[in-house]
Amino acid sequence: MDVEDSVANRVPRPRKRGSKVGAVVDPFRRRSIWFESDLEESALVVLLTLAETLEIREQQKAEYIQHGKKRKHYFDFVQRQASGRIAYAVKYEQDVDDDLRETLRLISEQQGDRFADEFRILTEKDLTLTQIENAREILAYASDFDFEGQALVTAALQGLPARVLLADVVRETGLGERGRRAAVALVQKGLLKVPANVRLADNALLVNRAAREGRR
Repeated sequence: MDVEDSVANRVPRPRKRGSKVGAVVDPFRRRSIWFESDLEESALVVLLTLAETLEIREQQKAEYIQHGKKRKHYFDFVQRQASGRIAYAVKYEQDVDDDLRETLRLISEQQGDRFADEFRILTEKDLTLTQIENAREILAYASDFDFEGQALVTAALQGLPARVLLADVVRETGLGERGRRAAVALVQKGLLKVPANVRLADNALLVNRAAREGRR
């Protein structure tokens, strides 16, 4: 599959804390996306796998005026949803300070929805290990690009109850491990929803949004 280049406004550089420069391939939008810390990588994989995410752009430049001087700030990620765009400053909690909060306030006042509809600080306390592990698995399985398998799983889901074990989905498809991988990839499409703090294991009870009305 062809993958588009990054749309970052600057080349990522290593940071002192949790420094780790790399890129993740978004298998849903087929674009390479940079990160520059362990925390950014974790935040990125979670954001990419949310059903409400339509697009992620990294290192997006916002300009603003402070004390009469023109300044710029690079938001780590801008997430586009159907309801609008959210700009994220991803920081370890101990690095969040009044300067950052003031920067976001000024950009919000001066740029507003020309840049984003919301401006947020995201720290390690906003993510859980379960979220991150699930997201990594969803990304890995979606990278199979097994659209035929996903179509077969989608058809099977229509005949299953509104709450279903992942193992039962796999059994219904008769596809074995291929079916499991395709089912997990469908979490990003919103057809299967993972309840909060539930690990994507065979005994995970998932919400089946593809179930027919009669099976609800």
